[in-house]
Amino acid sequence: MCGRTACTLAPDEICRSCSYRGQGGDRQEPQWRDPPGGQKYYPSPNVAPGAHTPVLISGHHKFGAEEGAPPSERVIQPMQWGLVPSWHKGSPKKVSYETNNCRAESMLEKPTYKNPLQKGRRCVILADGFFEWKRDQAKKQPYFIYFPDIHQGKDNSSVNGKVKKEENGTVVKSETDPIRDVKEEQVKVKEEGKDDEASIPEDSVVKKEEKVKINGANETDQMKQGETTKRLLTMAGVFDVWKPSDGSAPILSYSVITVESSPAMMKVHHRMPALLLNDQEIQEWLDSEHIPLEKAVKNIRATETIQMHPVSDIVNNSRNKDPDCTKPIDLMKPKTTPSSNLMMKWLSKGKKDQSEEPPPKRVKTEPE
Repeated sequence: MCGRTACTLAPDEICRSCSYRGQGGDRQEPQWRDPPGGQKYYPSPNVAPGAHTPVLISGHHKFGAEEGAPPSERVIQPMQWGLVPSWHKGSPKKVSYETNNCRAESMLEKPTYKNPLQKGRRCVILADGFFEWKRDQAKKQPYFIYFPDIHQGKDNSSVNGKVKKEENGTVVKSETDPIRDVKEEQVKVKEEGKDDEASIPEDSVVKKEEKVKINGANETDQMKQGETTKRLLTMAGVFDVWKPSDGSAPILSYSVITVESSPAMMKVHHRMPALLLNDQEIQEWLDSEHIPLEKAVKNIRATETIQMHPVSDIVNNSRNKDPDCTKPIDLMKPKTTPSSNLMMKWLSKGKKDQSEEPPPKRVKTEPE
């Protein structure tokens, strides 16, 4: 499942992060559309259902006020997390069932998801990553899960399909290279006597506009040796449009599609979001005009291409927006609390007092 996410980028940063190669071959950014009805997207390291978060959709979707907007192949449209079906009667705040997540196994059976999917309402939810809680006996330990960074240089252990062990003991696996997800027939190996370099598919959701080649060279922006580029997590989703009877602004809302976890994720939870790994998969999921649902669903599956680390339980409170929500912690280090900090100060003060030698006593002597 997916019950909490983080998305800390501003709208312009998100658009730059989602640059893609358009139909004409040129590099472009998706348009940003504000949510209808005066709703706003607020960057946050701790996002709970009910909030408006960035969602990538095809530009052919129009919602009233956007009818006259300039054409764009892709649009970033913040939507409410928690799908409100178009057929729902009454207040949208009183949806009597949970729709934050949509199980892939039943999404083509339940009308809540089947109807919008048949209308082509497929979307990609953008986030820095998501949180999940691992149950350890009576305690739940939160983890932050995200895509591995893009590494340029010799030390590519986190993205070359090898197992990488973090300092805190968390093991992360990558079944494929998240950036170099290339079909074998597209790769021209130099050993075969071919000098042309094969380019990889564009990963559109990175924080720099770049194209990394198989041999580590760059086509657009030159990355320095050892430089790291962050990737936004791209989760497959389904959205719907609920229109109030009084004719006011519609509510755009979505559900995150979830699948049974991969072995790497199973260590934390038995469900995980369906992640789209590269721009081709993103395009196939978004392009409902040309890619039928039956073909697009092949990309809805579990993946090992994730990285994770334990985080502080301050994330348990959704109102806590501290940047530390996503920062890694050392599980081997004793947990500190205000009372334990006070005790440590008291003990350290006592040790200090004991270590200090008393001043020498003045001895009275008789005059010679």
